[in-house]
Amino acid sequence: MQTKTSSIQKQRGDGKIAFIITLLVAIILVAVGIKVVPAHLSNNKFLTAVEEIAGKAANSADDDLRAMMVAKARELGITEAQEPQAIAVARTNPQAGSTQGMCTVRVKYNRNINIFGVTSVKLAVDKEIAKPFLVL
Repeated sequence: MQTKTSSIQKQRGDGKIAFIITLLVAIILVAVGIKVVPAHLSNNKFLTAVEEIAGKAANSADDDLRAMMVAKARELGITEAQEPQAIAVARTNPQAGSTQGMCTVRVKYNRNINIFGVTSVKLAVDKEIAKPFLVL
């Protein structure tokens, strides 16, 4: 009987310590998620908008397309995409007898997401989007 009582006394509190550690880890993961998830979502919204804008290449000049993309980056708060070298637009106009051209957009930038001043997470975006457009 003595051994059962002493083993129970030794285990008292171990569950509480494990719970506190698990709770701390969960809080840290939620805090990181609060910072990282919105950045990923804004990048996805931006890339979707870039695809839509590239599809409008028939009606706009390259500089106008880039300006629309930079305005969308400004709206979403992506300052890294507003840099001059972050977005490159190139169009291939239709050949003689064809009505279809190609708009190619290269988006390349790095975002550093600050995690409450403790550390930062690097989010690299390097994507090439090619969208056909029709000239009527």
